[in-house]
Amino acid sequence: MKIGFLLHKSPEHQDAHTVKRLADGFADMGHEVSVFLMEDGVYNAVVNNSPGKLSAGFDNLISKGVKIALCTYTAEIRGLNQPDLFDGVDFHSQYDLSKLVNECDRFLSFV
Repeated sequence: MKIGFLLHKSPEHQDAHTVKRLADGFADMGHEVSVFLMEDGVYNAVVNNSPGKLSAGFDNLISKGVKIALCTYTAEIRGLNQPDLFDGVDFHSQYDLSKLVNECDRFLSFV
């Protein structure tokens, strides 16, 4: 089954934790999982190696085959570029999001 998530919330929000745990669990069960990050959700893909800094752990999902994409527009207006993000994150458009929604068997939105 193909499962997609849309996340608008930043790493400190409970929804970010929920999406990460759900995506992790579905990936472990062998499902194809995609996460699309928008608005403050793009901060979930920022590299954060400093001690005591906020991190949602989305980088660990990529090693499980979860596809992580973020909205190019909302990342750019927040000053985020590819070097700011962990490896494996792709920039996508709203059109790409609409294709993802159409392709998924289940799509959950956390806005």
